[in-house]
Amino acid sequence: MKIIADIDIPDLDFLFGSDDDLQCMSGREITPDLVRDADVLLVRSITKVDKRLLEGSNIKFVGSATAGIDHIDVNYLRIRGINFSYAPGCNANAVVQYVLSVFCRLRANWRGLSVGIIGCGNIGGRLYRTLKALKVKTSVYDPFLKESLIPDLNSFEETLGCDIISLHTPFTNDGNYPTSGLINEKVIRILASGSLLINTGRGGIIDSHPLLDRLRKKNDISVALDVWDSEPNISVALAEKADIATGHIAGNSYEGKRRAAAMLRRSYIKWRSDDSLESHVIKHTPQAIHIKNMRDPINAIILSAYDVLEDDLEFRMAVLGDKNVGNAFDRYRKNYRTRYEFSHYLVSPSSETDAYLEALGFPKTKLMSTKPL
Repeated sequence: MKIIADIDIPDLDFLFGSDDDLQCMSGREITPDLVRDADVLLVRSITKVDKRLLEGSNIKFVGSATAGIDHIDVNYLRIRGINFSYAPGCNANAVVQYVLSVFCRLRANWRGLSVGIIGCGNIGGRLYRTLKALKVKTSVYDPFLKESLIPDLNSFEETLGCDIISLHTPFTNDGNYPTSGLINEKVIRILASGSLLINTGRGGIIDSHPLLDRLRKKNDISVALDVWDSEPNISVALAEKADIATGHIAGNSYEGKRRAAAMLRRSYIKWRSDDSLESHVIKHTPQAIHIKNMRDPINAIILSAYDVLEDDLEFRMAVLGDKNVGNAFDRYRKNYRTRYEFSHYLVSPSSETDAYLEALGFPKTKLMSTKPL
């Protein structure tokens, strides 16, 4: 099998390279000429997979190492009879942990505030369950769900009235509930002063112009943005006004990326109907965190495992300071540091934190000895 793959999908040689002709390159360099005589295409969100790319090709299997599929023309693949697989939920833990880190940095008292979740699929649902376990007041808006599944299901307007609003919808232009421009000028105008708006969904969910206008004129709400209109050519002006700005890395964890690659591998094996193509497991050694004498140990533990301000600072230095923002944005994502999920860290037990650690995603393990972080 000839496989064309995005070079930034991890472990490709290990997962696909032994029995196949594997050719890796930047996702933005994948062209119709390159895929014409290939059998398999493996991509990330930066590669648009549609008729323009695949017409006349020999592609029989497309895999996307992503949780979202708005870059994939699924209908075209279905018409062509091309098998398709992606990785829903692969990055849910990482995105939730990003959001929690934003909470800690911008609203240290977040456990006493109300959180509105717009979109309650793999990621929004994971955030909802985490917050419920932590006894945080929540409101959920998702027109595709029923109250029997989510007791805190409310209207869009009610959910927008929360102290913190976190966006987790896919990007859609059609259907009964399109999300393109969901957070439009009217919505931005009625957001309560002092509220916090977080977007880790898709950039087009928010109408950037009225948001920038409110931040310039009033600057009375807090904003954390990880996704942007027209990536990689983002609005520098909006990024500079945001309280936290990062470059589409909320779900970019060591575990999440490898989870996605492994999910594609399993789908590929199933498509090949070849049990001899064994699955592979990649392991790593946990790291200890020891927190003591902290006024707020929960926030301290979260920020010790992952501090979003480190990524915000790197983003501002590496991207916003570059004349070619688009290239700098792609380079920032390509060279993003290794970031582990909370499950990688062992936290020394204490009566103050034991009840919360498992809900946050830390392993339930007692340490014999630890070193302060």
